[in-house]
Amino acid sequence: MFLNDLRFAFRQLHKNPGYALAVVLTLALGIGVNTAVFSMVDGFMLRRLPYPEPERIAALVVHTQGVSQRSGKLFTEDDNSFTGASWQLLKDNVSGLTFASYGLTSGVNLKADANAGGAVRYVHNIRVSAHYFDVLGIPLYLGRSFSEQEDIPHGPPIVVISYALWQSTFHSDPKLIGKSIELKGEPYTVVGILPRNALTPSNADLFTPLQPATTGECGGNNCGIMVRLKPGANWQQVNAQISHVRLPFFSDIETRNHGSAWIYARPMQRELAGEMHDEVSVLMLAVSFILLIACANLAGLALVRISRRTPEVATRLALGATRFDVLRQLWIENLVLALTGAAAGLFLAMLILNGLRGFLPEWMIPIGGFHLDARVLAFTFGASLITSLLFGALPALQTRRVDLRSSIAAGSQAVVGGTGRTRQWLIGAEVALTVILLAAAGLLIRTLVQLESLPPGFDPTNVMTAKVSLDDARYHNAATFQSLLQKSVAAMRKIPGVQDAAVGLSVPYERGLNWPIAIKDGKLAGTNDGSSLAYVTPDYFATLRIPILAGRVFTDSDTATSQQVAVVNATFAKQFYGEASPIGRHFTLGIENLSDDKVFTIVGVVSEVAKKPGMSGDAPISHEPVFYLTATQIPQGVANGAHTWFQPSWIVRTRGPIQGQTESMQRALAEADPDLPFSGFYSMQQILDEQLQMQRMQVLLLTVLGSLALVLSAIGIYSLVSNLVVQRTREIGIRIALGSTIEEAMLHVGSSGLFAAGGGLVAGIALSFVLLRALASQVYGVKTYDPITFVAVLLVLAVIAVVASFLPTLRISRIQPADTLRAE
Repeated sequence: MFLNDLRFAFRQLHKNPGYALAVVLTLALGIGVNTAVFSMVDGFMLRRLPYPEPERIAALVVHTQGVSQRSGKLFTEDDNSFTGASWQLLKDNVSGLTFASYGLTSGVNLKADANAGGAVRYVHNIRVSAHYFDVLGIPLYLGRSFSEQEDIPHGPPIVVISYALWQSTFHSDPKLIGKSIELKGEPYTVVGILPRNALTPSNADLFTPLQPATTGECGGNNCGIMVRLKPGANWQQVNAQISHVRLPFFSDIETRNHGSAWIYARPMQRELAGEMHDEVSVLMLAVSFILLIACANLAGLALVRISRRTPEVATRLALGATRFDVLRQLWIENLVLALTGAAAGLFLAMLILNGLRGFLPEWMIPIGGFHLDARVLAFTFGASLITSLLFGALPALQTRRVDLRSSIAAGSQAVVGGTGRTRQWLIGAEVALTVILLAAAGLLIRTLVQLESLPPGFDPTNVMTAKVSLDDARYHNAATFQSLLQKSVAAMRKIPGVQDAAVGLSVPYERGLNWPIAIKDGKLAGTNDGSSLAYVTPDYFATLRIPILAGRVFTDSDTATSQQVAVVNATFAKQFYGEASPIGRHFTLGIENLSDDKVFTIVGVVSEVAKKPGMSGDAPISHEPVFYLTATQIPQGVANGAHTWFQPSWIVRTRGPIQGQTESMQRALAEADPDLPFSGFYSMQQILDEQLQMQRMQVLLLTVLGSLALVLSAIGIYSLVSNLVVQRTREIGIRIALGSTIEEAMLHVGSSGLFAAGGGLVAGIALSFVLLRALASQVYGVKTYDPITFVAVLLVLAVIAVVASFLPTLRISRIQPADTLRAE
């Protein structure tokens, strides 16, 4: 029986190739985008991490909540960074876990094997503690990992390298274990090599000991902690132990912020997903709307088709078929179309994922990448079954209205009643979902425009920057560090076409180095707070053309032996001194081992520049308090610490386009140090684009989805009215013959599409006020219920609805009333 129904289904679809093609293409689009996005969801949230027993791995997180001292608003946040003191406290008080700590991935200089020419290359390094690979469950291919005796302050310089680096730089030398290589300007002994295709959260080229302590890198909240359950332990026991650990700053939160804090273990799967967890969840919701819109359109097409097949259904019933037999036949036809559409959707999903691999930055791709694995294929198959049910349900129910006697009597003129009103409801639902998608895309577009239009505070034209890793033992000495800056900047000024040159720890749009300071005078004297620190050479402000608002900036006379001076931006001045002038005021760096005479006098105020915030705020670009120190007066300990996480930028301003300057800049740097490579060259626009990658991706994807929904809704409205024109041709002809004008007939028929769209607009606006709350954390500088966005969406949809409603009514002008009356 099933095979007979299947053969009949293929015959029916072969007789209606236009209908079959429309359904398959629509389903391919809906299922394809859903499959591609589900592959992202699978990679970030569902697929098991590529480690043994990944459910036993977690990251420790501090959850805090209270009232913000600055804004007075309630806040809640999770922070996965710890100090060395916190790390030690947790290790001493929680017995059921194997602990590992890790720092930030940074770039370092590695001198290649002599057989490879001995050139210095830039590689990615992460500092990790003992047991890092034990927690992940990664056995080393050769050698060993770090021991606890080595992972201590001033421990031996040792390194574990990746398999790819071992192959490319050291030619798979099996005798490399125990040998010394030059890393960061000093010898490191290779103790281990990772296996081929080993995946680590950092995706680094090499791993060095973190050596966590209460000073240095782990003196601040710069270290993450991941853990693995020991054999016999369970998360309930461990969380009970963790909940009793109180870190030193917990009491400050309770007193200053009237809040609370505690530590919990977050599953590693959720930790690695990071902010992409929320992003792909919103995206999955958006593409599910596309599938629902597609199903609504297909249900409308199927309603029209079943109305035209009323005589066939009536004949089958008259010949003895049961209504169940008819329903089964219709379901099988829909299933054939759905499976065909799913197969085409899989091909489309592969194209989309290949495009995303080239479009998305590495940090937006899950460990192991995107794959159409068994879970994704099962999702696609399930989606095809569900869509066959969704777009076949209403037409199947309409067959219950077939009256056998009247349908046979009417012959080819018989139709199922009520399909027009049902289709109006479907169109209304399509439009409502389209409103939500377009409003979401509009809010993100408005956010991106707002961020891009933020005053930069400097002149970005004809500016080229290049980064260098100074996490190098050769530049831990003040004399060699200062010599490098002076010689390289002088050489770059001599490059033909270069107008100005300078060096800065960070440049506009980038995140600065968070550093605590103590205010010495003014209303906020005694305040200890954090600001963004940048050391710069004297021509930094001139090179970037940052306006000077008060006082002066640095000069060559500001040396290591002269008065310690600082320049602050307008945000810093307002935050710490209000309306009073900050010129002549003083502050100190809140850092251990600095003598009391390291007091800096503010000599100038400059305009704020747009930066990625490092202290507070969720916006990717904003203004924050920044203080600048001249490179000649930066304490060398501060510089060395900064170079652990930050690569300073060499900046040149040219008189013309910046193209072709990269080789000249590298040659100029080589005059100061031939073994110091630039890690990358960037225009200011490229730096801004990098900071706004997430926002651009959101805008692109949601705009594409919103546009797709708009097209599907327009097709739905058009097909509704077009079918009404065909079905009511006789009625329209009689109306015109009885005195109705063509314009009145067009308005009468076209109003069906307008009413459906109008109801959808109202429902869509109402739903948007509920569902768009999911975007609250991703909208900056724009209200979630932005009136400009909603008005624009309503106008666009209104225009599309009018065009789609009245375009098919143009055929009414070709109706001849005389022919209609003769037919009657």
